[in-house]
Amino acid sequence: MPIDLYLLHTKLEDLKKKYQNLSYLETDPICFPKQYQDPLDIEVVSFISCLYAYGNVKSIQGFLKPIFLNLGKSPYQTLLGQDSKFQSVLSGLKVYRFQTKKDNQIFFRTLARVVAEKEKKSPLLESYFLDSKEVFEETKSIQRFQSFWEEELKKTSGKKNLSYGLQFLIGKSTAKSPKKRLSLFLRWMVRNSYPDFGLYKKIHANQIPFPLDVHIQKLIQVLGITTRKSFGVKESYLTREFFKQLNPVDPLLYDFYLTRVGIIEKCNATYKKDVCETCYLKEVCLVFGSATGN
Repeated sequence: MPIDLYLLHTKLEDLKKKYQNLSYLETDPICFPKQYQDPLDIEVVSFISCLYAYGNVKSIQGFLKPIFLNLGKSPYQTLLGQDSKFQSVLSGLKVYRFQTKKDNQIFFRTLARVVAEKEKKSPLLESYFLDSKEVFEETKSIQRFQSFWEEELKKTSGKKNLSYGLQFLIGKSTAKSPKKRLSLFLRWMVRNSYPDFGLYKKIHANQIPFPLDVHIQKLIQVLGITTRKSFGVKESYLTREFFKQLNPVDPLLYDFYLTRVGIIEKCNATYKKDVCETCYLKEVCLVFGSATGN
């Protein structure tokens, strides 16, 4: 059955109005950079938050909250200083899922070195996505960014190969995975409307891939946007292309609001009366329609 784009757009706008409220930011890792005003702090905190944004919300917040508390009022300045305060941050790092304490220490030492080399110029990391003409290339730019970090992390560790934890953290440049966490970081940095920051000016919102986390993967299936069962970077761009039909300039507009359906409303892409009957998307949901005979 073809998608009724007008109805879908109407329902997504309703969903946006529901969740366009600061109180809902606590359910998203973007709550961490939202605590800062300085663009330099926002960028480094966003980068850290997005890389560790895998696992459930409670685990992510439990790991990141102490780190940002230890980094102090200006995480950027603490990284830049690399003094006793920074050493205290390093010693306080914990294990997080696939990353050992040593992995996390290598990452933060690398980030501090890269930040210091930028000499207080905002933005700090945008250029590592761009080619020699300062252009964002859809098929190469995220891989270029990952390759840069792979080499920098190796430089810090003094080893020819990255540990599994560090490779997972930054992602493998040659992998065809959805690049979800870096796509999320780009969304935060590029989009200039709620809830994002718009710090990057050389990359445009309609260039970046749609962040395909597990919630989005399920929702684009139940909304009839895709019939695919596996998701890689190709699907990230295909999903973006679909949403360009609703908003050619800002196709990632609904990403934050759609993920609330999974995180807050507990949508699991199966019919559950208490979840589905009150969902703003039920009129465009294939699961709800099948379960109710509509």
